[in-house]
Amino acid sequence: MPKPVPPGTLGKVTMETTYYPVFFQLKNKLCVVIGGGDVAARKAASLLAAGAAVRVVSPDLHPELESLAASGRIEALRCPYTKESLAGATLVIAATSRADVNREAAADCRALGIPVNVVDAPGLCDFIVPATLRRGPLTIAVSTGGSMPAMAKKIRRRLEEEFDEAYGELLDALGEARTRVLRDVEDPARRKAIFTALSGGDLLTVLRQEGRSELDKQIDEIIKNT
Repeated sequence: MPKPVPPGTLGKVTMETTYYPVFFQLKNKLCVVIGGGDVAARKAASLLAAGAAVRVVSPDLHPELESLAASGRIEALRCPYTKESLAGATLVIAATSRADVNREAAADCRALGIPVNVVDAPGLCDFIVPATLRRGPLTIAVSTGGSMPAMAKKIRRRLEEEFDEAYGELLDALGEARTRVLRDVEDPARRKAIFTALSGGDLLTVLRQEGRSELDKQIDEIIKNT
């Protein structure tokens, strides 16, 4: 069982804080965002991008949230937070400007066994949200363990320069190749050799310099000749 948090330490990150990194599959799962401001709008948008079903709880909604509610993309409960707002939730993000409401939501989530993130209060969180870079199937997540999120964002911006959109296109092509090999190649040893050859070659340079058609050609050659 986790050790109880000593009084006065909530919202603080200590050197002993260690997080287990994991990617959560949220497609069609209900996620509740408590709050209606710009931070809540960003959180709702990121959850929608992950395929989640999103419920927002707030008497007032940011224009972006109003637009999402009007189009039916989110469920909007235009009322103050109550424990009943959490019904059916897989996870919760508390993003209000009121510390008392965020604390109440965190306590309710723990009582119900629902993972909760409280924005800017890592000591109240069951999970923290990393700075994320996406390139097609590639996702790179950067976290400072809640100690300095701004630094995580700075590192992510540096990674954006190295990992450009070509990585996403390459991984799309390699994903198609993997499906093809799993379907057509029965020998496990040959499958392994093909996957090693595909990942070991400089196919990214081929894509950048010669385009997708040449990339597909070289992938074909690797599969046939390995």
